[in-house]
Amino acid sequence: MVESYKNKVIIVGCGPGLKAYISPKALYNIKKADILVGSRRLLKLFPGVDAEKIILEKNYSVLVKKVADWSAKKQVVVLVSGDPCFFSYAKTIVKKLGRESCTIIPGISSIQLAFAAVGESWDDACFVSLHGRNDEYAQLIKKVREHGKVGILTDRENTPAVIARQLLKSGIQERQLFVCENLSLPEESVRETDLVSAAHLKTNGASVVIIKKY
Repeated sequence: MVESYKNKVIIVGCGPGLKAYISPKALYNIKKADILVGSRRLLKLFPGVDAEKIILEKNYSVLVKKVADWSAKKQVVVLVSGDPCFFSYAKTIVKKLGRESCTIIPGISSIQLAFAAVGESWDDACFVSLHGRNDEYAQLIKKVREHGKVGILTDRENTPAVIARQLLKSGIQERQLFVCENLSLPEESVRETDLVSAAHLKTNGASVVIIKKY
């Protein structure tokens, strides 16, 4: 079926990093874009797409206004990592443009991939993102106390070791940790540990942490 999203901004979830995880519907719309907006890493996934490419860095507020202007005359596709409806730039775009002006194509979140990698269901889990957020630790501690499973998005500052030390400092101890790095990529790593051991764990870049009660 021919897609027709003219003047709508299409927000595409690009999954955890490997192009094979991007849906055919997403690839179809990326190929037809006039303007492709995304991080350097995501734009590099599509060297053969003949669209104007705009790099998304920390220019979120400025760029969302430009996206609104461009979409009046051109087909704009915004690439986000993971799933657009799970801790992504899509929320800012939809808030600015309105739901009626956006079409969202889902992607596979690294959280989904992490739960699959460790063989755990995620329908009974809750989630926290510490990616670029240093003020969420009170919320994290509360969720870890109250829930059997907590999935956490991390970054280079809020690492699994930092998270483990914060939880230990709050008095939480008896928990199982899964640290999932570089999911879907050749250097993928999944480690199972506990809070005390994780407090000294070295990791490389963003990872997903799953904390589970014993």
